[in-house]
Amino acid sequence: MLFGVLWAAFAPLLLLAALAGLAWVFRRLAPGRLGWRGALLAAAIVLGAPLGWIWRQDAAAFQALCRAEGATIIREKAQADGILLTSGTSNSFGMRYLHSEGFAWMESNDIYKRGGFVRYARNDKGEITTTKIDAPTARYEVREVFEQKPNVGISRTLVLDRQSGRELARGSSLSFDGGRLKWVFGAWGVGSCPSARDDPAVFNAWYHLAKNTLR
Repeated sequence: MLFGVLWAAFAPLLLLAALAGLAWVFRRLAPGRLGWRGALLAAAIVLGAPLGWIWRQDAAAFQALCRAEGATIIREKAQADGILLTSGTSNSFGMRYLHSEGFAWMESNDIYKRGGFVRYARNDKGEITTTKIDAPTARYEVREVFEQKPNVGISRTLVLDRQSGRELARGSSLSFDGGRLKWVFGAWGVGSCPSARDDPAVFNAWYHLAKNTLR
């Protein structure tokens, strides 16, 4: 775990070491013609050209996936105090639907009992209570689905009407792990769309999709 974190942060330093090593080789091969500045420039071209070409290819493929997923769409709005959350993080990160998204209660699968269900609700003190239930009663479902593609993770959020089967809204968030050069660039080669830093309005439209559709 610690090794992975350190590698992600400092991987580009190995690229600098490779650059210096290649420059040293060039100096040895042509001592009378290349100074250190020329050797470093030659090494940068030899290393940078193929690495840049590979990274641009992978980044372009990622952007194409972002365009294919499309923007967050709300086809129809409704009003609901609670939801059925179908998600692998319903009892952890999914609690944001109660804490910050404005819902009073939320139903989900019981992680301790296969085929069981629970209802989480805020009481008057703002505390979360848990009650086992036989079956979900919420009309609207928020379904979070994750798909792993080569070098890209896709998190999709769907808002569904359980009575009619209609899809009210959908949105996606994609993360890029750096592609074929992930071990070279580490954390410096990753990306996401929508980006909370570069496109906060677009990111918030996806992040608050359930709230914007049902509250």
